[in-house]
Amino acid sequence: MRLLLLALLLLPAPLCSAQILIQPNPRATSYKFFAGQPPRAVISPLTNEEKTKLQQVYTAALQSSSSLDAEGDALAAKMTAYQTALKAAMVKTDPAVAPALAKMSGSPLTQAESHEIRQAQSRAMQADPDLQSQWDDLTEKMTAHQRAVDAAMLKLDPAVASILAKLSP
Repeated sequence: MRLLLLALLLLPAPLCSAQILIQPNPRATSYKFFAGQPPRAVISPLTNEEKTKLQQVYTAALQSSSSLDAEGDALAAKMTAYQTALKAAMVKTDPAVAPALAKMSGSPLTQAESHEIRQAQSRAMQADPDLQSQWDDLTEKMTAHQRAVDAAMLKLDPAVASILAKLSP
């Protein structure tokens, strides 16, 4: 799973997880995914060299800190479990959203499908406020992990600061 996340996926917002659709960043050109971190909006496109450099420094930072690597994998697993629970709650509150959720992982969504997902997500979270508190807790932990990884990357190679500046905080 880590290798998939390390591939520095650049996906348009409609292919991102349902949770991202709550607060999409309108300035984003795409999103970057790292294990155990919230998706980061790409505010300024990265060159191929920057993508390669970011991946190299990210990999080196994880290799130099097994605790950061393990924490990222654990948080990624928690995120997957949360998304599964959220999607189940969405289908429970609005069974008609199931086809759009199934389509999310394979092809781009239409605006109507994205809207349908956002509405189902809102209804599911209203029906089960614990989903929102779980999301808030998970986001807080992932953001702290992201800061720790960024700090480790900057310690290894201060030149990566200009690349990180192109990503949302």
